[in-house]
Formats: sequence, structure tokens, C-alpha cells
Amino acid sequence: MEGGMTCVKYTMFIFNLLIFLAGAALLGVGIWAAVSANAFSGVITSQGLIYGIIVVGAVVFLIGFLGCCGAVNENKCLLGSFFTLVLILFILQIVFAILLIVYKPKAEKLIEDSLTNARSGNATDMATWDVLQDAVGCCGYNGPKDWQTKIPSSCYPGKNTTRSPYPNGCKSQFGALFWVVAGIALGILLIELLAMIFACCMIRTISETKEYA
Repeated sequence: MEGGMTCVKYTMFIFNLLIFLAGAALLGVGIWAAVSANAFSGVITSQGLIYGIIVVGAVVFLIGFLGCCGAVNENKCLLGSFFTLVLILFILQIVFAILLIVYKPKAEKLIEDSLTNARSGNATDMATWDVLQDAVGCCGYNGPKDWQTKIPSSCYPGKNTTRSPYPNGCKSQFGALFWVVAGIALGILLIELLAMIFACCMIRTISETKEYA
């Protein structure tokens, strides 16, 4: 029984350490997006997504830390609270993912409208696209053709208009970032699921240990 308890204890600790690290990674992505928010202002009209990533990352980070403490101290109350918090977070992340899928067409429409405004001479939108294209290394949303006959200097490497413009649109760059975030989020969901299973196993093992003590 003691050997089984030790195995569950350290397995639980390892999974919570992974949650801790995954939360730190997600928190880092959110903070990076917030620091770079000026590059996306006007293209992304709401900072809700960025702050949502930061909050989720911080919560995952904290839960991982508490889970490690609960596993090391073999505390049923702490492990039970940990399980409840992880379950709530697990459900919220699934809901959040569904909302991202549902509102993706709306977000793309806002980006395309911003590009149309920039092409029509809107100074604010044009400044936003200049910063975005220069920082990310892209041109237009789908490609250079989005700018029709007047391609801005920010579409060129080093703003050197004698060179060829960036061949890729910003949509592909956004897509790459999306898959990075999606991959991290999927990994977190899997780790959380396994952590809940091990939390239940550990709580049961602790109860059986006390019963036979």
C-alpha cells in the first residue's frame, strides 16, 4: 500500500509540475501579446482575448503550484479543492475554445474592414498596418495583392522598396500563432485531465491508508 501511495504521489507531483510549466508558457504568450498590443490595435478591437489568455495562464500556473503542494503533503482537502478548480478550468477552456471558433469569421471581417479603410486613406488604420507588417514581416491580409496598385513601404524588408515585398499575407502569420496557442492549450487540457484522474486516485489511496492505519 505504501509503495502504491508513493508511486501515485510522485506521479501526481510530476503532472502538476507539467501543469505549472504549461501555465507559465501560456502566461508568457499572453504577456507577450499584451506588450505587443500596439502592433495589433485597430486590427484587434478588443483586448479581451489577450487578457483571457493571461488570466487562464495565471490560474493554471497557480493550480499547478497548489497541486504540487497537495501531492507532497498528501492533503485530501487540498487535493479535493485542486480537483474542483481544475474541473472548472477544464470546462471554461472548452467553452473558450468553442467561442473562438464561433467568432473567428467576425474577427476576420474586422481585419478585412481595417485593411479596406487603410487602403482608402484612413491614417489610423494605415499606421496600424504599417506597424504590423513591419513587425511581423507580412504584406496585406492574404498577400501583397490586397493593396492593389499601391503597396506601402512597410511591406518591404527594411522598408526598401527596391526589393520584393513580403510574399506572405499577415493571415498566414496569424494562423501560425493561432496553432502555437492551440497546441499549448490542447496540451494543457490533456495534462489537466490526467491530473484530475491522479488526484482522484491519490485521494482514494489516502483514504484507504487512513482506514487501514
